Amino acid sequence: MIKYIYIIIFFTTSICIADEETYQANYKPLNCKGVAIDEGKMFLAEWSFKATGGSGSLVTIKYNKIKRTGKIRTSVYENGDLYGRGKWIGRTSSRIYNTLVEINYKSSSSKFELISLFNPDNFHMNGKCKN
Repeated sequence: MIKYIYIIIFFTTSICIADEETYQANYKPLNCKGVAIDEGKMFLAEWSFKATGGSGSLVTIKYNKIKRTGKIRTSVYENGDLYGRGKWIGRTSSRIYNTLVEINYKSSSSKFELISLFNPDNFHMNGKCKN
């Protein structure tokens, strides 16, 4: 009898846990243009920022014949603002730069900022986005 009670409790709790909502970083993909500052030099840059499911996002940057990609954990606020932190993908990026980056996007002004957390003077980007 006790064995059946344990089985009922197990199935009841597993059903309750399965109904939990998981966090999704839902937003329209952003296409941005602006300026990339790399080692004190300024370049015109284009980048895209899109949700990849869960709390993940992918940023792809193109400037001065360089293309870089990074996976970033993103929080989306009710007003449409985004905040995220993550790392560049690939060994070439990690040898040249420290790989941890932070993004901030203000929905009201459409301003996007990406900063290298360890070397903000060596690499950062500013620009405007449209979705």
